[in-house]
Amino acid sequence: MHRDQYLGTTSSATTTPVVGDFVDWLAKNLGNTSLFTHQYTDRRSGIRWKCQGLQDACARYQWRHKGTPGVPPGTDLTSNAAALNALSSALRSSLNPANDQAAFSAAAHVMTWGGVQAGNIRWLSINTNKLAQTLTSTAAALSRGDLTDQLLVSNELRFNAGMTKVYSLLVNDFIIYDSRVAAALGWIVVKYCQEKQLSSVPAELAFPWAPSKEGPNAKSPKNRNPGQDGFSFPRLIAGAHHAQWNLKASWILAAALARAPGGSFTGSSAVPALRQLEAALFMIGYDLPRDASNAEAILTAPPTPDDGWIECFTAAKRNKFYYLIDDGGLRLQDDRRYPIEVINKMLNILWEVSGSTPFPLANSATKVRAGESAFGIGVAYYEATDKKGNPPDASALAAVLQDIGALCCTPGRRDAWSINTQAFPRDGMIDVTALITHEIELREDL
Repeated sequence: MHRDQYLGTTSSATTTPVVGDFVDWLAKNLGNTSLFTHQYTDRRSGIRWKCQGLQDACARYQWRHKGTPGVPPGTDLTSNAAALNALSSALRSSLNPANDQAAFSAAAHVMTWGGVQAGNIRWLSINTNKLAQTLTSTAAALSRGDLTDQLLVSNELRFNAGMTKVYSLLVNDFIIYDSRVAAALGWIVVKYCQEKQLSSVPAELAFPWAPSKEGPNAKSPKNRNPGQDGFSFPRLIAGAHHAQWNLKASWILAAALARAPGGSFTGSSAVPALRQLEAALFMIGYDLPRDASNAEAILTAPPTPDDGWIECFTAAKRNKFYYLIDDGGLRLQDDRRYPIEVINKMLNILWEVSGSTPFPLANSATKVRAGESAFGIGVAYYEATDKKGNPPDASALAAVLQDIGALCCTPGRRDAWSINTQAFPRDGMIDVTALITHEIELREDL
């Protein structure tokens, strides 16, 4: 299905008139201050957030970013738009001419801006070879506006809450479709269904939702499931499913803005209208109200690996695994645990021996235990566990430490690893507590 068929702007027999009707309804209501009122409690600050309509939600946008070259840290929409413009420029220039290492660096910076480096930096690292071509060809497929494009239906397509941010900077009129935006879109669709007195959500408007990224034992979990009053939505699946709905959401929002009366989200050179509308949805979708049917839907929805667990890949064999971050350290889904004390001891051993010089993984179980291995992460981990740990376990630990910014890795080199000196003070002992605390706090926003 092509964009025009989905939006119902062509006479083809495969058009979806309900989508066109929804676009007209949304365009008419973009400035409605009573229909789209919302409020919730910010989990990090405890402050009550409120908005009177979509434009007010946009005006109350907040996302803390650390800055990019030429753009200082900030929180408001103007600052974030400037950061995204700088990131987009760096990303686009890295793809022409193709430069895989530059593409990795640019994409990694996008992940850092969006707070989704965990689960994505490692994938970018082990897929750096031909990364520029991967990003270029996928962006081109998304730009063609054809949901049946071979690349977009491939099981090999990498598309998640991190890659949507990357492609939003490479594809024109392509929004960031993360769990917050998805939740708000579903919330709006429910209001449309209620006004139109529909009995269920039309399949063409059933925007899939995804849970928030806090840990599974969060005291006050945020709700991202927009289902209520019998209206239900499916779960979002990474890959082709995510990409397809990202396109549909982008098409609908862009079309609604194009049909809206004057005064609704008037864009500027600094912040385009579509980015403003995306920002409004992002703020609204932080936490949605619950009702009985909604609560039941959450309980009966099958769990997915992304429910609090973070995807990662081992350094040597690229095996996929999942991990959690908590106050005590890191835990893998197979119950292996890496306490902060062991991590700190390992990093300090690496620093004492190698300093800023790169070192290998070197985690052979037999060679490390026999004292025959070259010095590297495996040896340092073995020493840090008082020679009780399993050296091959250092492979997963190294990958996670790259994810959170404690280690750096240069793909394709034997001595690929090094301490990220920018993450730690120049003097004193290395301590990952601040990095782990940052990741825990960040997930309250995601």
